[in-house]
Amino acid sequence: MSDFLSKLKGIFIVQSPAEGQTAEATPAKTEATTKPVVTTPKAEVVTPTGKVSDKFYEILFGAMETNNQPGFDYLEYKKSLQTLAKMPMDEATRYSSAYAAAQAMGVSSQALNDSAQFYLNVLKTEDSKFQESVNAQRQKQIGSKEKAIADLDATIKAKGEQIAKLTQEIAAHQEDMGKMKAEISEAVVKIETTLSDFHATYSDLIGQIGQDVENMKKYLK
Repeated sequence: MSDFLSKLKGIFIVQSPAEGQTAEATPAKTEATTKPVVTTPKAEVVTPTGKVSDKFYEILFGAMETNNQPGFDYLEYKKSLQTLAKMPMDEATRYSSAYAAAQAMGVSSQALNDSAQFYLNVLKTEDSKFQESVNAQRQKQIGSKEKAIADLDATIKAKGEQIAKLTQEIAAHQEDMGKMKAEISEAVVKIETTLSDFHATYSDLIGQIGQDVENMKKYLK
């Protein structure tokens, strides 16, 4: 991570201990009978609640760094606010004092607002790109397995007419479906957790910038 990115990250995030999360899925055992009942399995997945992630902060900050505007803009203003937060002053004074530094460099409150909006647009673009990537992973990791399950289910139904001869083969196919069901559950939880973490991080960052925009409108007259 670049020095700039490290400093930028420190402007927005407060570090907290990582919470471990383990998702497990256990295939259901299938017992062969003289007349097995064949049903199409469905993966049961509970979409996890997203949480702010350092990993996604770094991705989003990387996008902001890549698009960093020259001169004193919102990012520099945000850093000034962070520095002033260590001093005994109220919010209005802090925003006004940071703005004084911006004005000394010929930066207006409108320019700061425009700059903040610019970075919001950068982050929105990253959100769209991430959603596209997640959709591709859903198709790659889940879609093909769901088709395989459907094909196996059809095979089992066709071989049901030969129960006496094919009981063991049917049981093997059902076990394969159970394994694929477990793989789908694990893949969905992982993907949805990743997406939820990203959106939680994205929403947190958007909220911070939005609040700054509101405060700049409020205090920077």
